[in-house]
Amino acid sequence: MTQPSAVDSRHILHIVIFFLLTFGIGFLPPVGITPMGMNILGVFLGMLYGWTFIGFAWPSMICLVALGFTGYADPGKIIGSAFSSPAVLFTMFVLAFTTYCDKSGINNVMAKWCLSRRVFAGHPWIFTASVLTGTLIIGFLVDGVPAAFLIAGILYSMFHDIDMKQGDDYPAYLLAGVYMAGVLSFACKPWAGQNLMGISALSDVSGGTAVINNITLIAIAMPVCIATLLLYTLIVRFIFRPDIARLSHLTPEYLDRISSQIRIDNRQRVAATALVVFLLVMFLPNILPAGSAAANFFGKFNMVVAMVVILGVLSFLRVDGEPVFDFHDCASGINWNVIWMLAASMPVSAALSSDGAGLSRVLTDILSSFVGDGNILIFLAGFMIFINIMTQFTHNVTIVLIAVPLIWNLGQSTGINPSGFTVLMLLAAGAAYATPAASTVGALSFANGAWVGMRRAFKAGIFGCVAAIICMLCLGLPLVMVTVGL
Repeated sequence: MTQPSAVDSRHILHIVIFFLLTFGIGFLPPVGITPMGMNILGVFLGMLYGWTFIGFAWPSMICLVALGFTGYADPGKIIGSAFSSPAVLFTMFVLAFTTYCDKSGINNVMAKWCLSRRVFAGHPWIFTASVLTGTLIIGFLVDGVPAAFLIAGILYSMFHDIDMKQGDDYPAYLLAGVYMAGVLSFACKPWAGQNLMGISALSDVSGGTAVINNITLIAIAMPVCIATLLLYTLIVRFIFRPDIARLSHLTPEYLDRISSQIRIDNRQRVAATALVVFLLVMFLPNILPAGSAAANFFGKFNMVVAMVVILGVLSFLRVDGEPVFDFHDCASGINWNVIWMLAASMPVSAALSSDGAGLSRVLTDILSSFVGDGNILIFLAGFMIFINIMTQFTHNVTIVLIAVPLIWNLGQSTGINPSGFTVLMLLAAGAAYATPAASTVGALSFANGAWVGMRRAFKAGIFGCVAAIICMLCLGLPLVMVTVGL
């Protein structure tokens, strides 16, 4: 009789632990939260464990169904809401679009153009920092999700061109940094997610007396996020120390040879035009006069609508008698690990943050315990670190909405400027990418098993969060004191 291997035994043990967490936590006595909250917490912990040690697809399926038996909602409605999420729909379409860009050859053209810049000759870390800051800026101007997918697609072509392979350290940590930059791009936007909710919540709780100006938030957040990516680059260079021999030997002659190979045909021109149109449609609502007819028109084109329109137009366009875009062919690029992970994370996070779970009340009590006497700088540092850690496991909007009233009350009793304190808190909540549950874009690092891998995704994410906290305290805090006051 064949004995099971150690690998098989570990896999079976992981599966047993996954089911015990998912379905067993709910039988434990509630600890500060409701019985339904205990069931939801079990699903969340099981999902996180399954993603880390088993995989993404079937643990996500089991957890979606299990969530339907916690008392939170009907299983059918949960699965329906999971796949009707705009983030999930957009990811499916954008993965098909990026596959089309790759098949058309435009990714290869952009990769050769980027790689052939003379400034990168003999300067691989300038190249690394440029890629990360470029992703941040594109994500800020448009959106962090398409920016991460776009840059990653270009990098795949570049890795192929310089013979870097899956499993190599440098591509893994560079791609992880790209996903971090996508996350941080949201932290720079006053109109995005947790920032918008936090600014609105502070205005409401203060009766309009505490207002965070959009320009002020950008002026503080952008330098901090850029500094975070630069510090992450130094971490990769001096701590992770990947092999960069293929980048270090990029001589001017080699770069010139790459540049001379750049050729653009009609299919690539169409793909480049589609890419530019998508970026413009995403960018225009942010710069057109508010309330104008043009702004109202382009405002209807959210990410999903814009991508569907572009793919529809590409489908009927023909070059040399053939359709430009074949959805069936490009659907091969849809990574179902990513899709299932996103589909499961959103309803589980929403359930964990619901009033019926009772977690919000527990978080309020914990955050309130931070309010006390002592050195204000130590208190601020501890508060920000706690916010960042909690955001790794709980939706950042939930954390922000709980923290803002506490910050306002603390400001009234101690004299701390609630606006400056809130800006720091928003930065801490926006720099979450150390776990698969931390953020939609950051989770892509964990789902990219081929290039990044779970171990390196955790390593990059944890060190990246440490870099963010350091930059917030060393740069963000002085900027807040100069611009807003504290």
